[in-house]
Amino acid sequence: MEWVTKDQPRPSKVRRPKSTKKTMYVIFFNYSGVVSSTKLISAPGKRSINAEFYVEKCLQKVIKALKKKRPKSGTQGIFLHHDNASPHKARLTRDFFTSEGLKILPHPPYSPDLSPCDFFLFPKLKSFLRGKTFGSQKQLDSAVGQRLREISKDQYLSAFQSWVARCRKCIGCEGDYFEGIRKQK
Repeated sequence: MEWVTKDQPRPSKVRRPKSTKKTMYVIFFNYSGVVSSTKLISAPGKRSINAEFYVEKCLQKVIKALKKKRPKSGTQGIFLHHDNASPHKARLTRDFFTSEGLKILPHPPYSPDLSPCDFFLFPKLKSFLRGKTFGSQKQLDSAVGQRLREISKDQYLSAFQSWVARCRKCIGCEGDYFEGIRKQK
């Protein structure tokens, strides 16, 4: 908004063009790298993701990858940490975890400081993709995949070590908000 007198011409309105459609990925990673990645493809008039999609398209893919990496132990001893999004908390999802023997680590609400995706992975992807344009969805997918492969095992391990330190600090503060955790590079 801008104040003008009666005698002044009206200011020009700047309209931003609509940006291209947002592309979302579901990425599962552990201390040594990416376990599974799924691109979300939204259907017209439907939400991008629900519990059914999460279980059938994302979690089953993760289970398959884990069983391939760990043929003897499969999902035994695996703990999954994710936020409190509706598909993550749905009964269908919880039942799937139980049937596969996966244990879920609780995530406090409104705690991006305790999510490795928020403090580690997303900033790395965003800084790599910022300012770039892609001629096709395939080019974007390729760039995302390239960046995920470029992140070293040491960086993933460091992210998980930082996550443990952040969790301990949160416990030490009895869940109160805190500042001062160094950002991941």
